[in-house]
Amino acid sequence: MELSSKKTIAKNTLLLYSRTIVLLLVSLYTSRIVLQVLGITDYGVYIAIAGVVTMMTMITGPFSNAISRYITYGIGKENRERLNVIFTTSVTIQVVIALVIFILCEGFGIWFLNSRMNIPADRLAAANWVLHCSLLTFVVNLISVPYNACIIAHEHMKAYAYIGIIDACLKLSVAYLLIISPIDKLISYSILLFVASLCVRILYGVYCKEHFAECKYKLKFDKSLFKEMIGFAGWNFIGVTAGVLRDHGGNILVNLLISL
Repeated sequence: MELSSKKTIAKNTLLLYSRTIVLLLVSLYTSRIVLQVLGITDYGVYIAIAGVVTMMTMITGPFSNAISRYITYGIGKENRERLNVIFTTSVTIQVVIALVIFILCEGFGIWFLNSRMNIPADRLAAANWVLHCSLLTFVVNLISVPYNACIIAHEHMKAYAYIGIIDACLKLSVAYLLIISPIDKLISYSILLFVASLCVRILYGVYCKEHFAECKYKLKFDKSLFKEMIGFAGWNFIGVTAGVLRDHGGNILVNLLISL
């Protein structure tokens, strides 16, 4: 392996470690602040509802893996036109999935939240705000996947790390603004997290359009490529589903059974 390649690998590894450490420390600190400000009841309401939305990753997770794989493969082939088709098809897939999930969750999710989940009556209105904002945050993060995949595939780890650190700073700002917010804390927290996610999404989009020629969305859709992605995603579905149910299914079951 050439010396320059070794240096690149070492540099990228250090950047990713730095990003992970910063995000971990910020997460530990902000979780403590958020728990203190929201209180046990509101924090539990947020975790339970956000968990319902997060469970949708059992559907979207395999597609995200497929998109990352195909974009990386396209870069290796050095075919810019084909790479643009892969990127455009990936964005179209994510947008369609996001719209379908948003519509289904806005319908079924509201019914499930208001008639089946164990939410205190005086916090039901705030809980509905949490559901709406969590869905919007989920949609924003879902559409960001092709852009994130391009940054990682091109090995622009410095940008990936810096945007991750900006994300951490935004989370710190959310914690501070939550403390001084004059309106309902649970509603404030949900809205602020959505705004932070939207800001990060814009940063990823601007960076990719400025640095990668293939990140220019056009009205193209490759049916054969879509079928290939579906096939690739199918193999990952079981593993992703098991992981999501393990991490978030327990919170929902506890909420449903807590009154028994």
